[in-house]
Amino acid sequence: MPSFDDLRRYLLGQLNAAVRRPGMYGGEAVILTLLDALAFADDRTDRWQTELESLVKRGAANAAMVSGAVHEALGHRSEDVMASVYADLAHRQGWLSLDADSRIPGVLGERDCLLDDVIAEYGEPPLWLGGTNPKYSKTLGYPDRSGALVFFHFMPEMRLMATRRGDGGFRDSFVFTPAGLSR
Repeated sequence: MPSFDDLRRYLLGQLNAAVRRPGMYGGEAVILTLLDALAFADDRTDRWQTELESLVKRGAANAAMVSGAVHEALGHRSEDVMASVYADLAHRQGWLSLDADSRIPGVLGERDCLLDDVIAEYGEPPLWLGGTNPKYSKTLGYPDRSGALVFFHFMPEMRLMATRRGDGGFRDSFVFTPAGLSR
């Protein structure tokens, strides 16, 4: 019989896999279920409910949850952007495992660049959301100097669409590149 610690480790592993490859794990509903289970296991249901309410207050979730807010902000659905919002929450809760120890000094603002340019500048990403197929969008996450996550959102052709960070207004947290603005 698995112990409580075994079950918790299993949930953490599933959550970390689900935010990295949301389409393979069932998307937002599965991510939310795993987060709810971890909040219950860690006796943090009140704190987790506050996080969910904060998503709505800052426009990062609506009646269609985070996927709906992403669609409103970007004009299209994006599972990797949706997963990055939950990855950020999981990171703050201590539930997200980063793959490497890499910190960025700042954020690439409004400059056009490619995925390879970001990796060359900041190193291998500690958090890769989405697959490696260049035909599909993806998001890279790096902690900044404070430890908060900064996300780089890429379009299917591996061009940087936007960077995002912060707990402020969701739409205001995106800094679009010229390539991202032209979409």
